[in-house]
Amino acid sequence: MKKRTENILRKLVNVNTTNPPGNEMDVVKTILSFFPKGIDYEIIDHGNNRGSLLLEIKGKDEEKIGFMGHIDTVPVSDESSWIYPPFDGVVEDGYMYGRGTSDMKGGVTAMILTALYFIENNITPPHTLKFVFTADEESGGMGVQALRDKGDLKDISKVFIPEPTDEEIGTCEKGALWLNILVAGKSSHGSKPELGINAIEKLYEYIYRLRDTMDLDKSHPLLGKSSFAITLIKGGVKTNITPENAEASVDIRTIPGLDHNTILEDANIIGKSMEEENPGLSIDIQVENNRPPLTMDEEDRFIKEIVSAYEKLSYPVKFKGINFYTDASQLIPFHNIPFVLLGPGEENMCHQKNERIKLESIIRMTKFYISYIKNS
Repeated sequence: MKKRTENILRKLVNVNTTNPPGNEMDVVKTILSFFPKGIDYEIIDHGNNRGSLLLEIKGKDEEKIGFMGHIDTVPVSDESSWIYPPFDGVVEDGYMYGRGTSDMKGGVTAMILTALYFIENNITPPHTLKFVFTADEESGGMGVQALRDKGDLKDISKVFIPEPTDEEIGTCEKGALWLNILVAGKSSHGSKPELGINAIEKLYEYIYRLRDTMDLDKSHPLLGKSSFAITLIKGGVKTNITPENAEASVDIRTIPGLDHNTILEDANIIGKSMEEENPGLSIDIQVENNRPPLTMDEEDRFIKEIVSAYEKLSYPVKFKGINFYTDASQLIPFHNIPFVLLGPGEENMCHQKNERIKLESIIRMTKFYISYIKNS
């Protein structure tokens, strides 16, 4: 199994699906090449050589268990500084190196191996299995949104998200709210700042007032605290000119209990208030990304089934919180179904130079997925 795992993962890594531009349709074709003809599948064409794939294996009943993994990766900005070329899939000491090995073509490989087990052994699973391979998770979530809006995911009764979780059981993930703030003031000579409206100063005032409305001290047992970071900023023309325009981006990561709608309401109230306080000032708030935090109760039946399957395999049971967002954030708020974030690979390898994954981790998680399905 190790050689087959290596071969599948290497072929996936060989296909460059860095986003942008994505080119996920190339890896969709690669995934289909692993399967025999006659399987039940649907390709969702997003245009511009971008695509998602839905593969279904009929079970003994109509209940449907989902596995969802993305097939795009983040870009490689420093290829020359990698130990091995990032798209070669070189193996050393049991690890495969390459962009996407951990995030998350390793998890996708485990999905493929799980599906092949039932197909090649002519085993009808207890429940129908849906394997969903999505485009664009690393950006806007085009793939999962298209499948969701088509209604292809609404019949899933529970879903695995095989992101790299160090093989720990992920029961929650932080939300992400990205705001772009554009401030228009009034320019003046630097020696007469009182005749202008300093857009940079008002931008900082706005950001700090918004941040002060949020409870950033509250802590979650698995996710820690929410965070608020200024990540981009631009403004000003010259040292002796009061800046007329300024803009910034803030990256807000939220734990369960911090409501995004409330944050956005406060953002608009503060903007209007500052405009009233400063005639001639204009503040425009744009939402770049809005993915709510998610959480599952450890006493939920689905989670308890996973714990039981882990114990049968003598895998260590440890719960985990995921600080980054996943495709689950584009699915669970619309279809309130039980979910788990659970896959091979190390979380701290995501988006890193010299990204790698232990092949044995993929094999271990494949064994778990198969065991869970057969005993569910």
